[in-house]
Amino acid sequence: MTAAAVNAGFTGIDPDGPAFLASLGGLVAGSGAAVDAVLPGRPAEARQMCGALLRLLRTDRIAELRLLRTTAPPAGGAARDLVPDPDCAARIRVTDTPIPEVIIVNGRAALVRCGVAGARRASLVHAPDVVRTLQALFSGVWRTAVPVEGPRQGPAFELSEGAYRVLRQMCTGDTDTAAARELSISVRTYRRHAAEILRVLGVTSRFQAGVRAMELGLLKSGTGGPAH
Repeated sequence: MTAAAVNAGFTGIDPDGPAFLASLGGLVAGSGAAVDAVLPGRPAEARQMCGALLRLLRTDRIAELRLLRTTAPPAGGAARDLVPDPDCAARIRVTDTPIPEVIIVNGRAALVRCGVAGARRASLVHAPDVVRTLQALFSGVWRTAVPVEGPRQGPAFELSEGAYRVLRQMCTGDTDTAAARELSISVRTYRRHAAEILRVLGVTSRFQAGVRAMELGLLKSGTGGPAH
């Protein structure tokens, strides 16, 4: 069963696992997508969805991946078991807040699935107001969810002192030239530090670096640089 009908920004799609994930492949058609996903509560389906998302991440079709796992019974295994590679760039958090099973791509479209076996429904949502609501719901739950490995402090101590200064300056919105002048360094040095920040924080844009730095508490007052 393929896309059934479009009605006010909703397209009915097949809720079956492989078909549902095939719809995801259609949404992530290019490269560098930002994807937020709520994994299914059923362990087998969670592993299937997670595997598909990680394959897209490894092939650079997804550049940023946030996975939200709802609290599952012990038989479902630990959330960290879904991402076996410790160097995987995906971030995963666990929550006990009820939230629909959804995959949001670039904040512009979403796949939503609900119901139980035998009576499940799935939709591709492209109504801007609805997608914005789903994104706001995901972001709100994400902020209060618990990181699988606890707070990630490692990257903070890998940044050089010069990179810390550049990180703060990056968040002012100044041009590279103005920011380098403020720090009394060359534009080339400023950009080298900026590249280091993106690498260490595991992101692909300066905007993402700012968000990640906030999550890690690197921009809080009193956070001055690497520990000595």
